[in-house]
Amino acid sequence: MIGSQKRIQSVYMGSTTPKRDIPLYADLYLQGRFNLDELMSKEISVDDVNAGYEALKDPGATRVVITSGLS
Repeated sequence: MIGSQKRIQSVYMGSTTPKRDIPLYADLYLQGRFNLDELMSKEISVDDVNAGYEALKDPGATRVVITSGLS
């Protein structure tokens, strides 16, 4: 690594700039060019948080997302 002048560098939050990137991601999603729905395995409401944690024990569950308030 020293001879080729390479280095190991850490990143924080994927080295994103939230003020710039989150509106970009939201716009791409609304245009149908960034499909976030496929990354979500289950939608829950706030009052189902405990069940959401239980769902994460399933190896097939990738992401449980809170999409609504109290039901």
